[in-house]
Amino acid sequence: MEYELFLQSVRKNLEIQLGSDYTITLRSIPKNNGIVWDGVSICRKNEEVSPTIYLNEFYKELKNGMSVSEICDSIYRLYISNPGLPYLDSRVLASYQEVKDHIVYKLINTQANAAFLKRLPHMEFQDMSLVCYLLMEQRAHGYVTALIHKDHLRSWGITQKELMRSALANTPRLLPPVIRPMSDVLKQLAREAMGDEYEEEAVDSLLEAAEEQRMEQNPVFPTLYVLSNPAGVNGAACMLYPDEIKNFADRLEQDIIILPSSIHEVLLVADSGNYDFEDMSRLVKEINDTEVPPEDRLSNQIYRYSREYGQITIVSHGAALAEAENL
Repeated sequence: MEYELFLQSVRKNLEIQLGSDYTITLRSIPKNNGIVWDGVSICRKNEEVSPTIYLNEFYKELKNGMSVSEICDSIYRLYISNPGLPYLDSRVLASYQEVKDHIVYKLINTQANAAFLKRLPHMEFQDMSLVCYLLMEQRAHGYVTALIHKDHLRSWGITQKELMRSALANTPRLLPPVIRPMSDVLKQLAREAMGDEYEEEAVDSLLEAAEEQRMEQNPVFPTLYVLSNPAGVNGAACMLYPDEIKNFADRLEQDIIILPSSIHEVLLVADSGNYDFEDMSRLVKEINDTEVPPEDRLSNQIYRYSREYGQITIVSHGAALAEAENL
């Protein structure tokens, strides 16, 4: 079944399954790096809440043998199991005073989002751009976000400069930076993956053995650190927080190399002066191409914070990040 026919089949099946009390709407939602996610919105009559359930992964299930009817059953179960999905009240969105303290920014790649950025207020930094979004807390559900478009500025009667001023002030406050050694991150991942079977002593021993082997093979390679925020979402933006990289560099008494792991975090390593930035860039590109989801890729370049000049600059000439291919 072709993809477009699949989308229409899901909509029609859900309309039959749910009946006239619901409105079923297909939506295409642009994401980072040219990715577009297709979803179905299910809205009960006389309600303003319209949660969207993405269908791209369900199409893969169709290719693997699941029927449209089975997929619609899964979508319905997902819908009824999340009755309190968070949402942004349209009346709140209409007022800048209501939302100004919730405006934050994230980093995306400029070239890979060239068409998308035409609709978004943004500020360029090296090969990346800051774009703004609303970060709203919804009790136990965590956060719901909404990307800010140029139309919002016209509706609110504010300038891009005012928007950026709010975002630059709010982001470090709402999403404070966290720098952790890579070993701590690996421990957390192991804890989440192993659950009740997690044994801290065994994991510590494994990491210590790996560290000893690394030191034997390359004793000059220093410790990697991960910079993100507590949520681990859009955390690469922390590299632009005032004095965050500076203070880290001062603590290590060395310049800092910044590797863009994804839009969610960056890796930091002290610059020993012995690194080939082009080799590092090729490694980042390889990891981007094979390990990082297309919508999460930030850049293939390597950045360096100079203590002497107090600036972050690109120090590689790697391949530009291309717009990702969709389904």
